Amino acid sequence: MKRYALLKHLRKYGCFLKREGSSHSLWCNPKTGHVEAIPRHNEISNKLVKKIVKSLDLPES
Repeated sequence: MKRYALLKHLRKYGCFLKREGSSHSLWCNPKTGHVEAIPRHNEISNKLVKKIVKSLDLPES
């Protein structure tokens, strides 16, 4: 999955960028308080996308 598509999905469900790191961005779900690191690669594996979405308690895209 492309990174921008994942970020679009996160924003759609109310997640926001908490802070930028050197190789990852931290995104937070304000409803649950969970924080997850999103790598800065253009392509993110589907397995990792599922793990990120699940840990942020969001529906799959």
